Amino acid sequence: MKKFIMYGAVLAGMLASCNQNSKTFTINGTVGDELASKSICIYIGDKDFRINPDSTPNDTILVKDKKFNYSVDIEFPTFCVLRNVFDDGSIDYGYQMVLVPGETAEMTLCADRMDLNGTKFYQQVNNFKKILRSKRFDELVEQLQSNPEIEHDSAWNAEINKAAQDRSNATIEYIKNHNTEEGALIYAYIFTGEFQAKKLFDTIASPAIKNGRFAHFIEIAKESDERGNEHMAKMAENEKNTAVGTMFQDFEVEFEGKTQKLSDYVGKGHYVLVDFWASWCGPCRDEIPNLIEVYNKYKNKNLNVLGVTVTDKVEDSKRAIEDLGINYPQIMAEQNGVGAYVYGVIGIPHIILFGPDGTILERNLHGDGVEAAVRKHLGL
Repeated sequence: MKKFIMYGAVLAGMLASCNQNSKTFTINGTVGDELASKSICIYIGDKDFRINPDSTPNDTILVKDKKFNYSVDIEFPTFCVLRNVFDDGSIDYGYQMVLVPGETAEMTLCADRMDLNGTKFYQQVNNFKKILRSKRFDELVEQLQSNPEIEHDSAWNAEINKAAQDRSNATIEYIKNHNTEEGALIYAYIFTGEFQAKKLFDTIASPAIKNGRFAHFIEIAKESDERGNEHMAKMAENEKNTAVGTMFQDFEVEFEGKTQKLSDYVGKGHYVLVDFWASWCGPCRDEIPNLIEVYNKYKNKNLNVLGVTVTDKVEDSKRAIEDLGINYPQIMAEQNGVGAYVYGVIGIPHIILFGPDGTILERNLHGDGVEAAVRKHLGL
């Protein structure tokens, strides 16, 4: 399934309906057998729910016999990230969760998820996740993962949209039945987006919620939502301006003291496949062997391939290039996703085929469609 670029972190977790008599939050944790965590770094958000998991952690939790415990006094519910530290010193991308004063989280950290239970709030989280589970929705997502081309099938799109709407309706019904709990509104924000959270806040939130700590959260969500809407409108405009049949739009970045431009590769008399990708994106990594195969097969027939890293760390990009055996050039250290912004790319991988003069011939190519497009335009 295509990974979507997130322009701005997803905020989560403010709950005022917890026990205000205690400020202590406690974790009782277990590390899954498939992990070999030496310790866990914890990063705790500020009063505006901002957090930077790449900064210095607030604390380090030692893991012994697959178990760990941690307590901290906090004034208000906040957001945190937990990151496993392994024997070789490497750190994973981490798990997001909410810290609630006076409550205890019972958790198990697994390689691909965090299982969570505990006192009232964390029980509510579990109950809500049950509402979100949809066998049909998961089946449709699995179909997309095994066959990316199905994304263009109208019947599949209609069915997954219906499954998503059914899940959303169940979510809203749950919230209406728990409309005195800030936690329920938070869940809506986490899983259905800021717009839905604001709608529910305005319509069914209790006076205690509207006059409490959640009001501050909603103001921040509104500001973030407004910025996001403006950005997405600009992205849609940029995508329209770089549609099939238009001439390429140039961009440049600085990398290791040198300027890299798209025009260094595109518009030079060759057909060029440009792959917007990132090392952290599983579908991107799955697509790269196909691109390498196409490149090796047609590089002597006037075809070049170019990778453009998107919101990625340079060291991670370099490691992925080596691990995956990528043998075509890259535009690295893409500052703030400038290339993806110019082309209105919100989901990666996104592969574009440019003609010899720089005209955009095809967009959003995947799988077998990559070679098919190349062969068509090369006249093979």
